[in-house]
Formats: sequence, structure tokens, C-alpha cells
Amino acid sequence: MDMIKNFLKNKSVAYFIILANAILALLVAIIFFATYKGAMPNSAEGIAPESIGIFLLVGFVVELVALALPQYRFIHVIGVAMFGLALYKEVVIIPVLIAGEINNVRYEGGDFYLNLFYLLALLAIIISGIVAVFLGAYKSEAEADEDMKVSLGDKKKLITIGVGAVLVIASIVSGDLVTKSLLKAAPAPEGPADIIAVDPITDEIRAIADDYVYDFNPTSVIIKEEADWDFSNPLLNSSSGVSTTSGNRTDRHIVYYFEGTYAEGYQGDYSESYAYLYLWDDGIFAGRSKNDNIRGYWYNSSIANGEDAEGNDIKDCLNMVSNVNRYTSIITQTAGGFYERSAYIFIAPWSGGTRSIIINGYLYYPEVASFLDSDLTGDVFEGGEVFNRNSWTAKRVLKNLNYSAVFKANEVTWTDGPGIRNGQVIEAAGEYEITARWSGLTATKTITVID
Repeated sequence: MDMIKNFLKNKSVAYFIILANAILALLVAIIFFATYKGAMPNSAEGIAPESIGIFLLVGFVVELVALALPQYRFIHVIGVAMFGLALYKEVVIIPVLIAGEINNVRYEGGDFYLNLFYLLALLAIIISGIVAVFLGAYKSEAEADEDMKVSLGDKKKLITIGVGAVLVIASIVSGDLVTKSLLKAAPAPEGPADIIAVDPITDEIRAIADDYVYDFNPTSVIIKEEADWDFSNPLLNSSSGVSTTSGNRTDRHIVYYFEGTYAEGYQGDYSESYAYLYLWDDGIFAGRSKNDNIRGYWYNSSIANGEDAEGNDIKDCLNMVSNVNRYTSIITQTAGGFYERSAYIFIAPWSGGTRSIIINGYLYYPEVASFLDSDLTGDVFEGGEVFNRNSWTAKRVLKNLNYSAVFKANEVTWTDGPGIRNGQVIEAAGEYEITARWSGLTATKTITVID
């Protein structure tokens, strides 16, 4: 303890800034490697975005050396330079995401807010690091010079350097292990944790789901990846006479359904286009993105990793390979909530230009019922109050009792019962019914108005 006190007694606030920078760099590196695969835009491909995390880890190690040998100011400068290289990479990547956020469209996919976090964290590390460079790790230059003169024969000095060396080696080993573990593909979640809470599901809805006959289990389907796909398959041709882009195929079942919307946001045009994909149980996938048909093969058991110890096929992914060049591969990632997978597909809004749209998918079960979620407004109003249901949502319920808001909300038809109108003052106390209809399903909610 006395050794540590003696070591720190002549250190300035800059020394502790360097310590904080090292800790923050390690934390940001861990978060980066855990999230960057889903956060990077398509334009980042080929420019090694993972180098951001690598530079952070290298900077972390250098800062540990700077902490062990604070009299050598240039070591900390090298650490700041490593963080600067990471910032440079992020500055190159983020502009397309900023443009997408401003225009309300993901031009190249990616996650703007995660990249904004990377950018701000790197700026904080670099700015504080530069401040520490000018302040110096010692309270005075004389004390720094005195430490420079200490002989390596000094036991305390040897202990200090030894501790620094151990920290550096430990950080390299632990950083390598952390990086490798974070870069491994996370297995698809299974089990009760993935099932959305069913509190809003009434006994009536449960009875409807129980009575609905559907004997296909999408979780049982395993489609193996093939080394060479047969793209001469007539089912991949729109002139085959078989409609693979609708939800009806004789003797075939849907395993996954993906959906998403796109709005160009150019010159004030925010009109949306709907994209969808059906993944069939024979390994064919098909759908539409804006005005384009998309067809190809999908698989959830890869050649490389999709077998257990006994050689049996296992599910280790969910990817698609298309017969259209710009859709060469659609790699899905795990998502949370109702949607279990997400991916980006490309569209061509004009000649020579491409955009990407995020689509979300779920294990397909038929929609059997719906209900209304009144959000924060509740079900009880007071007389003389303005009735406002603009925040209400119609929610669909699948055969397996998972549910979500109707994706295309503009297709929901709302009907206010006698004596009540959305946006108008409620004149009299009593009970009133609000009805929403969508895709053959009807949901009704009764609200109570009190004096």
C-alpha cells in the first residue's frame, strides 16, 4: 500500500485521466465487438470496420504501459494516436448513416445510434487524452525528471516496471480471449425467454387459437445449405406459373415471414413501399421489394457448422441466396421480441442507384385474432374530455399466441360507436365501443365515460 501511495503522490490529474481513458477504451471495445456486425452500413464492407475495435484494444494496452511508466510521455501519445486511428475509421463510416437518419431512410442499412455512440465515445477518449498530454502525468517537470534519473537497479522501479509488464501481458491475453468470444456467432435463442408475454391475451382469444386447426410446426424444418444452388429451378422464375410470392402454395407451408417498409424521403416524398418475403418449407424463398420480385433459396443449417457431433444437421443460421445479382446473399441476424430475425435487402429506386431496407421476420403461424391496445389513454374517460385514440394500436395474435402491432397500420379500419368520435368532446357518461378491422379480423374495445 505504501508503495502505491509513494508511486501516486507526485502524479497529476492527467495520470488519472489516462487511467480512466484505458478503462473506457476497454469497455467501448467490448461493446463494439458485441454490436458492430449489426451496426455497420453496407458501405463499410471492404474497409475493415473491425479495426475500430482493434485500435481501441491496442490503445488500451499502450495506455497501461503509459500508466506503468508515466515519466515517458511519448507512450501516452502513442495511445492517443491509436484512438485517433479508430476515430478516423468511424468518421469514414458514419456519414451515410447521418444522411439516412436525416432523410428517414436507411440508404446503406446499419444502426445510426450505435455508430453515434462509437463516435462520441472515441471523441471523449481522444479529447481527454490530448488534455492529459499537455498536463503531463506529474505535478511538476522536476518530479518527472527525477523519476527519469532513477536507476533500474532501484527495487521500487523494478517492481513498478514488472507490474506494468504483467498488466500488459494480461491485457493482451484477456483482450484476445474477449475478442474471439465476442466475434463468435451467437446461437439463435430458444425457449420461453423468446415468447412474448401474453397478459393481453384473453380466454376468448385463447379459445379461438385452440380451435384454429393448423398442424404444421415451422420449428421442425431444417434446410441444409448447398455448395451449388440450382438456379434453373422454374420456381425461381416468375413465368413458372407457380405463385411463390403469395401466401398460398398447394401442399407447401410457410416457415418464416419477413416484412419491412421503405421511404425514399427525397424532395419531400415520404411515401412508403412495402417489402415482404415468404420462406417455404421446400427451401424456396420469394417475395417483393418495392417493384421487384425476389426469389432464391434459404437455409438454416450451414455446410461449415450445421452438424452436431453425430453428423446430424442442426440449425445454426438463417440466410438466403437470391437469383438476382444485387441480392446475392441476405444474411439474417437474431432480433428481439415478436420478430426473431432481421436482415437488409437492397432495392433500386432509380437507375444506377441502390438503397437498403431492413426487414424483420418471425416463425410463421396464421393470424387468428386481434385486440386493441389503448396505450397510455386507458379505458376510462371523463365527460367533457376530448376522446383521442390516435395512439391506439391494433394488434394481431398468431396461432402460437405471439402478438405484435399490425405492421401496415394504414390498412386498419377504425369505427367509433354511436355517441363518440375520435378528436371530439365526449358529451355523456356511459359505455362506448371502438372497433378495428384488419385482414378479416375484428377487435372491439369498450371504454367507460364517467361524470
